[in-house]
Amino acid sequence: MDTDNRSSSQMATWIGQLVTLLILATCLVGAYVSGGARLLDTQLSDVRYSWLQRPASGEIVLVDIDAKSLAEVGVWPWPRRLHAAFLKAAAEAGARRVAFDVDFSSRANGDDDEAFAEALGTTGLETFLAAFVQYDAASGTTLPSLPIPSLLAVSWPASINVPIDADGRVRRFPLSMDVDGETIISMPAVLAGRQEIGGDFGIDHGIAAASIPRISYVDLVGGRIAKGLLAGKTLIVGATAIELHDLFPVPRAGIVSGSTVIALATESLMQERALTSWRPPLPMALLLLVSGGWLVVRNPLRRSVLALAGASVAIEGAAAWLYIERAVMAETAELQLAIGAITLWSLVREFDLRQFRLWVSRVESRNMARLLERVVDDGFDAIVIVDEQGVIKRINEVARRLLDLPRTDRVGELADLPTALVQAIEEAMSELDDVATGRPPVRRTVKLTGKDDACVLEYTVSPFWLEDRRRGGGEGRRLRYASLLLHDVTDRETAQEQLRFAAFHDSLTGLPNRRALEAKLDELAAGNSPVALLAFDLDRFKGVNDALGHATGDAVLVETARRATSVLPSDAAVFRIGGDEFLVLVRSTDGDRARRLAERIVQEVSRVYEVNGHRVSIGTCVGIATANDGGIDPSVLRRQSDVALYQAKRTAAGPVVEFDLSMDTARLERLALERDLAQALEIGAFELAYQPQASLQDDAWTGAEALIRWRHPERGFVSPADFIPVAEETGMIHKLGAWVLHQACQDALHWPEAIKIAVNVSPLQFLSGDIVGAVHSALASSGLDPQRLELEITESAFVGENHRLSGIFDELLALGVSFALDDFGTGYSSLGYLHRFPIAKIKIDRSFVTDIPESRHSMAVLRSVVVLARGLGIRTIAEGVETASQAAVLREIGCGEVQGYLYSKPLDIVRSTELFEKGSRMRRIGYEKTGDLLRAVG
Repeated sequence: MDTDNRSSSQMATWIGQLVTLLILATCLVGAYVSGGARLLDTQLSDVRYSWLQRPASGEIVLVDIDAKSLAEVGVWPWPRRLHAAFLKAAAEAGARRVAFDVDFSSRANGDDDEAFAEALGTTGLETFLAAFVQYDAASGTTLPSLPIPSLLAVSWPASINVPIDADGRVRRFPLSMDVDGETIISMPAVLAGRQEIGGDFGIDHGIAAASIPRISYVDLVGGRIAKGLLAGKTLIVGATAIELHDLFPVPRAGIVSGSTVIALATESLMQERALTSWRPPLPMALLLLVSGGWLVVRNPLRRSVLALAGASVAIEGAAAWLYIERAVMAETAELQLAIGAITLWSLVREFDLRQFRLWVSRVESRNMARLLERVVDDGFDAIVIVDEQGVIKRINEVARRLLDLPRTDRVGELADLPTALVQAIEEAMSELDDVATGRPPVRRTVKLTGKDDACVLEYTVSPFWLEDRRRGGGEGRRLRYASLLLHDVTDRETAQEQLRFAAFHDSLTGLPNRRALEAKLDELAAGNSPVALLAFDLDRFKGVNDALGHATGDAVLVETARRATSVLPSDAAVFRIGGDEFLVLVRSTDGDRARRLAERIVQEVSRVYEVNGHRVSIGTCVGIATANDGGIDPSVLRRQSDVALYQAKRTAAGPVVEFDLSMDTARLERLALERDLAQALEIGAFELAYQPQASLQDDAWTGAEALIRWRHPERGFVSPADFIPVAEETGMIHKLGAWVLHQACQDALHWPEAIKIAVNVSPLQFLSGDIVGAVHSALASSGLDPQRLELEITESAFVGENHRLSGIFDELLALGVSFALDDFGTGYSSLGYLHRFPIAKIKIDRSFVTDIPESRHSMAVLRSVVVLARGLGIRTIAEGVETASQAAVLREIGCGEVQGYLYSKPLDIVRSTELFEKGSRMRRIGYEKTGDLLRAVG
């Protein structure tokens, strides 16, 4: 009977074990068929990447559109002319290919697109542009995004779409992409020279992403990279700045940019590390399961577990060999699951289930206690645990240090803590009831002053209940506890305070900045407070910067801020708006008081500066605007102060000007003139008149001066004295001057070859324009002999004398043109320039001709100029000659040429041509005894 019972028991045991194996086998087959083990496979493959770290080949260089580049360029999206400049810089650096991981699927500025397309086609670089498909929520389909046609015409598209695994990471890259029936090779495949179509490959994340060379976009464009660094390299351009959101999670490297993913995929292909996968067949997993079950049944637990662990290690060792040597990623999850299932089964067989659960519970409890102790002791945060009796039950070393508590065997009491923390703990405990766990913890900060310095602590208080079980059984009671968590945020608070200060203050002078001014004006506007705004800037400051350097210029700005601040009353503040612009805000609308303050500012700022070993003289003007009607519009007040400052700088009204409404009218008229001038340039509304010039020695016509005329349909004739200064201030003088040169040279072709054409040139065309290019273009397009072109310049052109100015004169002289010094004697002292620059003619200003022969002063000046010019070998011409007596005097003292209404008024091209073609002799002046006339006037 006992034998039968034992047999039945053994049979039941074997049947139970067989059923367990069948259940495990069924689960394994289900996992295999459904792919449920994919997550484990990806985790195992991610671990293998760290077993062998491979460096990048160095053939790929990442060009990062990083935070530094965004800050330096200042806008996004970038103008595509910047990419054109990048391609030119890459070509000059010796790069071989450039791939852009940038979306060019939409048109930008037409000129920028054209410049980028031209650079793609002419730099000689092999270029690839990103192509991709994206989901359109409106239509529920995927739409292709290809570069615009003008860019595709000169470059190759390359696909950049990547599949995302279930855990959100990128592990594979397609070889190609189909778009509207056309196959586009992926960017890594193109860069690695692969032509396979369809399918994908595994990226070898064992290649260290950090070993891929990378540079900043703006460093390459700005020429700030080592010579030869990019020679023969392939450049991948992509966004790495966090704010551009082109980031992907990958194994091992963590979060990387899209361009880094492309680079890793390219390196995988180039190094023959494109990963393929191998999945063991299902029978192999089932065989392993059955073999493991037989092993468990036939051997003790310890031996079985060791054997199964060895099998697991062997499987992973083989997988590691396949990965390292053959670039094959084995999917071993099913095999490992089979081993794990058998191991678990062996443990369940060995232990009674209840005992196993009790054992697990005790182990977890001990481990949790040890873990919590370790967290408390070794954590970065300070932790204090207090009971309802006010006894500190636990405090770690970080808390002792932050709270400046002594290290003693005594744990401590609540009263040992700072008052603010004691109050927070008591308040939190008092709100803990029998049902809820208390309010959610609130983050607070407290500032503590220690022996050496102060610190700022951020803390949270979390109250909770614990059960107090009495010995010997019975029901326990609940005790209140509170956990105090602190950490030092002094550095963070200091940094935030510095950021707050930097946001509203100028970094150079320490003054409040534009943002602070706007905030203050908004505050005053809300309260309808009366205010006055004083605007001032520094005269000749640009010259100081250019001549003495920015360090000296910065020192001048700092001293200006100090001086302006020193004269302010208590209800005023000075702001630096930018550059050399300052604004003073006064909480008063007393006009006399504001003017007195402005005059003090002018007086202080205009005193000589002694900075960096230099004595600097700088002046200033002040514009005043007030809001005294109880309503402040900050933008209007700012504009009015700027208009008043503009008026002070450009009129003789004095250095301090108060705004009045008439200035708005003048400003609007000025803006209208600027608009009309720009329109006149566009439609060609200007014309030229020519005033002939004659020789006093042989009465021959020698040339003509080109005079610009503008007849406005509404304004009528607009004087050059009105619109030329506007053209100079707005920069339109360069286009206008180029047109005058071109038209004058064209018209001069109709005259006899002996007749020269004189063209006035603005000093700004020398200082900031391309006068050499304009002259060369006018001569080339007209075919005029350069020796017939004479450029008239004023003495103010020499104020900014430098090597560049000398170079411009040399280039123009090499073309064959000559120079005349216009309005001689009315401006700066230019005697020193006559022998340093190639001046061929001096043009005596009409102010010295008008009152001869009566004025002894004018006669003396004329004789001196003629004698000086003769001594230097320079010809002379007098303008404004209107009477025969003036001409006779000029002939007698030796002046070479004349120009004025006595001979001819300004003529259009037709009448001037007729005049010159009638004969080369002008009409003679009716004075035969000019010597007697000269003697009569002294």
